[in-house]
Amino acid sequence: MPTFAELGAFYPPGYHAATAHGLLNRARHALRLRSLAPLLEGDGALLDYGCGNGAFLTWAADRLRGRPLFGYEIGPRREVERLAGGAVTIVRGAPHDLMELLPPCRLVTMNHVIEHLPDPFETVSALVERLVVGGAIAGQTPAADSLEHRLFGTRWSGYHAPRHTVIFSRAGLRALLESAGLADVRVGAGFNPAGLAVSLASLTRSPRRGIRRSGLGWVWWLGWATLLSPIDLLSGAGGIMNFVGYRQR
Repeated sequence: MPTFAELGAFYPPGYHAATAHGLLNRARHALRLRSLAPLLEGDGALLDYGCGNGAFLTWAADRLRGRPLFGYEIGPRREVERLAGGAVTIVRGAPHDLMELLPPCRLVTMNHVIEHLPDPFETVSALVERLVVGGAIAGQTPAADSLEHRLFGTRWSGYHAPRHTVIFSRAGLRALLESAGLADVRVGAGFNPAGLAVSLASLTRSPRRGIRRSGLGWVWWLGWATLLSPIDLLSGAGGIMNFVGYRQR
């Protein structure tokens, strides 16, 4: 496993999560917030763990007025940034830098984050301790036991080496979340055509070349992935899985 310092070096300034803007991303934010809304009933902060540039939180700030909004992103040193007129707090640095500032949380989101962690059990266990009773951790991650993985092999988007450190099967993810202290854990099919779009685009490129997630070329692959997504979902072994678990005590 990479050290914390090595892990941070894998993410250049132009990494797609740090430059997420535009119409497509706003549509994704709307769909994401709609799916999370049932988990936001009650007091407590919303933490977006692995928030990139904080675009989701700043977009959601006007729609979640009065709720503390926090984001965390790995960084070489501690930095605290206030966005959306102070409604959003972004913490960069080591995980302990976040924990020193984080209030009790109603919801922690890990949208394509858990697969990037060198020690997912340690991270999820620490986040469970910050949940209020009844609070939840929810996210989305690639599924190792998927049809897409079997079809694309080493060109499957879920590998994303060296940034993805642990790729979970459905059973493996459920076992990790329960061991970390979550109850009523649910793991099911997720919709995110971007993963399939990367797999499709990888068939036309050398493994040494990156895939640019912007421009007309990206829209082309994303369109094909969206058309093929029903097949992926109906296979019973989709390439992406959603997960959620709750703190009961």
